[in-house]
Amino acid sequence: MKLCQFYRTPQARAEDLARRVPIAASLGILVDGKILDVTERAGRHHDIRAAEYAGALTAYVAMGEEWAGFRREIQQLSGRERIAPESVFFGPCVLRPSQFLDFYAFEQHVKTMRKSRGLDFVEPIWYEIPAYYNSNPTSLLGHGMTAYYPPEEQKMDYECEMACIVGRPIRNATLETAHQAIAGYATLNDLSARARQSKAMPINMGPSPGKDFGSALGPYLVTPDEIKDLGALSMRAFVNDEKWTDAKYGTVQHSFEAMIVYASRSRWLYPGDILGSGTVGGGCGAELGKFMKPGDVIRVEIDELGTVENRVELDKA
Repeated sequence: MKLCQFYRTPQARAEDLARRVPIAASLGILVDGKILDVTERAGRHHDIRAAEYAGALTAYVAMGEEWAGFRREIQQLSGRERIAPESVFFGPCVLRPSQFLDFYAFEQHVKTMRKSRGLDFVEPIWYEIPAYYNSNPTSLLGHGMTAYYPPEEQKMDYECEMACIVGRPIRNATLETAHQAIAGYATLNDLSARARQSKAMPINMGPSPGKDFGSALGPYLVTPDEIKDLGALSMRAFVNDEKWTDAKYGTVQHSFEAMIVYASRSRWLYPGDILGSGTVGGGCGAELGKFMKPGDVIRVEIDELGTVENRVELDKA
């Protein structure tokens, strides 16, 4: 399945995503390139506005045991009226996860970024531990939304990533239980304010000041059964239609299952929680020695998972 949450107007999207917990999006499933609105049908199965599902409905629908009957039902749908994707306004496929963990799992990116800081080696422990930082789950953007960077930022950057969405509560996972807890995958652009990030990094508290203003999450949560070979998926990024990134997910050092195992040690992960893969090699402007400017359009694509595209601007001081 390819599940999404969408709105009929940009105003409705902006108002809903400004809430602490968004509740007003419609639920859709992509069938043959068109969206079926299954909101009403879902509401006949469960209260989709209930606190349990708020902000993470697609993850519950994709994997929750109580949604099994609904999943069977919607997979049989074919003749209903469908909506062209370009006629709706997408939210992120998970509107408001409780947690957003971003990892650092591609060797080329690690080497290049460390070299830019005068560190011409990779710490050996990196090959053993899927390192991450806790990013901001309240600042996710949907496809087509404008991304506003801090007003003083001079190095507006993107990061081409894949997201993994957790589908059931899990703690102290094994590789097997971690695999069973993955609800799906999505395209992710971890927007980065490099000047702000670089200024904060010497404090050794991590990159969050240059990250937590916004990340763009693709419109579709794609369930694992839709993907034959995760490692074979190509990951691309375009700035104003010029290709800046072209790589493969298979170059990753740590699997999403390993990330879940490490991150869930003595800690709960919940349905809808997002794990970012980290930046694929060559997957950001900082690696390429160039950056975006206000008014540019950044598009990140991953085979089978879809596209997330956003215009970038500087926020008003």
